[in-house]
Amino acid sequence: MAYLPGREKKKKSEEGQTERREGSLERRSDDLDVQKLKIAYESLEAAHKEIRESHIEMIMNLAIAAEYKDPDTGNHILRISDYSNELAKMVGLSDEEREILRYASPMHDIGKIGIPDRILQKPGKLTPEEWEIMKQHTEIGWRMFCNSKSPLLKAVADIALSHHERFDGGGYPHGKKGNEIPLFGRIVAIADIFDAVVSERCYKKEWTFREGIDYIRSLAGTHLDPELVSVFVANKKQVGDIYDANVTIQKYINEFKNLKPDVR
Repeated sequence: MAYLPGREKKKKSEEGQTERREGSLERRSDDLDVQKLKIAYESLEAAHKEIRESHIEMIMNLAIAAEYKDPDTGNHILRISDYSNELAKMVGLSDEEREILRYASPMHDIGKIGIPDRILQKPGKLTPEEWEIMKQHTEIGWRMFCNSKSPLLKAVADIALSHHERFDGGGYPHGKKGNEIPLFGRIVAIADIFDAVVSERCYKKEWTFREGIDYIRSLAGTHLDPELVSVFVANKKQVGDIYDANVTIQKYINEFKNLKPDVR
């Protein structure tokens, strides 16, 4: 073929335009893939959030159901959540760990659903036989959630089983000691005991805040983890804020319960 001036230049220009079009198409394809991936990720996040919220809703409803079996502890589950979350923050647990503990801790006594009312609501001291039945609530609670794959529900199982273990090995149901006891269980044990002594129950009057703090301190190294106790006691201000808020709430609840209609 005879040489024609400009033919080679035109050919190269056409090749360049083709390459640019192909590059543009590839970029568009990449952009579409990124967009699809973003949409898929957002959908997954929304589904995960919905599942988590469903778990939380189920946990709180079950915890409330358990508390109906034991009327003296109606607001106990909320206070346990507050104290446990605050102690977890004090010892530096991550936001994710604290969230799990916040929503799992109210279920510490969920196994009481399986305890007969005649024992659970007995105003006096339990007999040795009754006490053995009462102690079964830890294993009942564990069996309810031990096969769950959800980190939140697995935490519920661990806390239910371990929050009555003692640091010195003298607790139940398995006599675990020290760091053999899961951290969540050791934290909830402090929150549970503190709230129990500073709250009124059918078998006792409430103790003062100072008495409660002193009692927790006295259990360090025997019943409770001494390091966690030191942190709890050293942060009395934060603990006191939760205590004061709940005293105020309980006061209004009691006043509401005592309201009677004006029949005049």
